[in-house]
Amino acid sequence: MRRSAALYGIIGLVLIIFGLIDLRIAPGFKIFVWINLLGGIFALVLWITSSRSAFTTIVGQRSTRYGANAVVYTIAFIGVIVAVNYISTLHNRRLDLTSEKIYSLSSQSTQVVKNLKEPVKLIGFFPSGENPQARQLYATYAYASPKVTYQLVDPDKHPELAEKYKVSVMNTTHIQYGLDDAPGAGTNVTELSEEAITNAIIRVTHNTKKVIYFLDGEGEADIDDTQSGSGYGQLKSDLEGEGYEVEKLVLAQVGKVPSDATMVVIAGPAKPLGQEEISALNSYLKSGGRVIAMFQPEKPDGSVDETALADFTKLWGVGVRNDIVVDQVVRLFAGPALGLDPIVQTYGASPITKDFKQRTVFSMARSLDIEPNLKPGLEVLSLAKTSESSWGETDLKTLFEQQKAQLDDNDVRGPLTVAASVDADLARLGWGKGYGRLVVYGSTSFVDNQHLTNFFNRDFFVNSADWLSGEENSISIRPRLMRASRFRLTVDQFSAVFALSVLLLPEALLILGIAVWWERRN
Repeated sequence: MRRSAALYGIIGLVLIIFGLIDLRIAPGFKIFVWINLLGGIFALVLWITSSRSAFTTIVGQRSTRYGANAVVYTIAFIGVIVAVNYISTLHNRRLDLTSEKIYSLSSQSTQVVKNLKEPVKLIGFFPSGENPQARQLYATYAYASPKVTYQLVDPDKHPELAEKYKVSVMNTTHIQYGLDDAPGAGTNVTELSEEAITNAIIRVTHNTKKVIYFLDGEGEADIDDTQSGSGYGQLKSDLEGEGYEVEKLVLAQVGKVPSDATMVVIAGPAKPLGQEEISALNSYLKSGGRVIAMFQPEKPDGSVDETALADFTKLWGVGVRNDIVVDQVVRLFAGPALGLDPIVQTYGASPITKDFKQRTVFSMARSLDIEPNLKPGLEVLSLAKTSESSWGETDLKTLFEQQKAQLDDNDVRGPLTVAASVDADLARLGWGKGYGRLVVYGSTSFVDNQHLTNFFNRDFFVNSADWLSGEENSISIRPRLMRASRFRLTVDQFSAVFALSVLLLPEALLILGIAVWWERRN
């Protein structure tokens, strides 16, 4: 009976310890807690009532002294673990091992918060003042920069804060930059995503006005078209999220580029640009302007004529071939097939493509040719090249009418340049002072509504805009629109899973092991 009584005592301690662990970590599954605590107390009572006379003898045994030493060492070890964990909370480091880095900020967001000159506070207004997703997102920003702090507020309990920050909708995040009472230094966003918050921080931290003018009137892509696949409505929205103002410009009417222009975008005109427009663009570049020129394939029926635009870019060192880049696409069980959407993963050494290793798709692209004898003062770089299996198809009539293409002696073999940058030292060229910058794309459709979110097309184009506008610190990979899915549990569901999967099996094995050891020992 004495041997069985001692076993009751050990099992009772195990039950109580596991019950307390579950009560501390996951108290939602209370039946597990009560079964362990009541069972442990009952076992301890059995041990105490049946072994009073043997208690004194047990205390004096050598095995008891060894057991006491083991308990002391165990307590000391637990103390060391607690101390290490406490120190790690003061100097914590995160390691995101997920393939998509879903618990980390994108490189753009990290650069934005690291370059902050004033403190930024994220104030979230949520029901009951709590939102686990928001807290995790805010904490990620705070981890990236000591200048970022956050607070979750219940607008029902603190209506004065909601009124102060002009919050009228639940689930709103107020981004406050600088002093709390600084006028115009805050903005509100209702979308709880990294992209929305980072764009809001960019807006409140950039006081200078940045205006991008898209040429209009000659059949260029429409920045107000959000419905058709060939429209540029989504690109306009993304640029505005980066802090740019996006406007249309009918250059044939006004005669010159407005003085507030940060850059001008020529998005694949179908009709030839007039001589007045070309002269205005050259004058703008020679005065230190910034231009993005984008081409679309010329049609055999003459509906697209970009000869004037090609002559303009050639003057600045970038020629445009009259072809369409074709690449072979290997399909499973079907062999190689004709592809007019070449995937690009080879980039030049430019600030635009620094650390850029992602793929882009240049749909319906014309190949570019860097002029061999550049004028002193012109620096032209190839930004993006297609694969070796690609070529520039020059028989456009057969391609458009019969959807067939074949590499022949008239075609240029890949790799082919489909994007290039020009940095012009105007003083060396004798055209003025300062620097003019130009980015040329052989494709117009690679950033239309249909293709903008393909791979990293959007990042490539916005990086170009940042380089042209002098915002090289903003060049990076932006937050992806799609994040990894997460499996969410309620508190009670988590408690049940924790108790049954984490505690129950080790507890049962420990009790079984103790029982077997006890029987063998005695």
